[in-house]
Amino acid sequence: MVHAPLLMYPKKSHRKIVRIPSVSKELAEFFGIMIGDGGINNEWQANVTLNTDADADYVLFVSELMKKLFNVSPAIRPRLTRRATIVSLASTTIVDFLVKNGLSRGNKLMQGLRIPRWILAQKTYKIACVRGLVDTDGCLVLHKHKVTGGTYKNLYLSFSSGSPELLGQVAQIFIDLGLMPHLASNNREIYLYRLEDVQRYLRIIGTSNERIRRVYKKWRDG
Repeated sequence: MVHAPLLMYPKKSHRKIVRIPSVSKELAEFFGIMIGDGGINNEWQANVTLNTDADADYVLFVSELMKKLFNVSPAIRPRLTRRATIVSLASTTIVDFLVKNGLSRGNKLMQGLRIPRWILAQKTYKIACVRGLVDTDGCLVLHKHKVTGGTYKNLYLSFSSGSPELLGQVAQIFIDLGLMPHLASNNREIYLYRLEDVQRYLRIIGTSNERIRRVYKKWRDG
């Protein structure tokens, strides 16, 4: 892991002046976001693609987190035809840093999607990374059902991934934190079904995404 506060290049390199951050909870959360909804498709650009409507507030959070970590303001590009917004960092230096520390260029699933070792080495980093993962590739669901004439609302948390290794890592982190995850029959999702687990998750791991907060508030107030 690189620990330089600010990295500068001569003008002839045509590289931006960027900050290379030290390891931190914020960096671990950003890696979780990138593992979830991020992508590095070339030598110079790292993107996070979010839902334009549901994640409108989260777009701003991700943008501010990028700026805080790297001292660069990302581009925010709505794609109206797909109801998606791309938050993009254009910097070869940043891309090199991300790849060096555990992210992949190209098809991240085919290359083995997993949480990097430096994050797994410390509890606070694991918690922050899982927060980024669930805030992007997870959701909080308010499920209504009727039993003997009454309507009941159940709350559960879901995290999905096409990577069995990543699912296993997240499930193990849940277990280490005293949570009880369940693997879906499709082997692509894990759930927290018990209300006490969902509430413990929100208390210990938390969320930076207003979309998840809204669902919990609706359940709590309803």
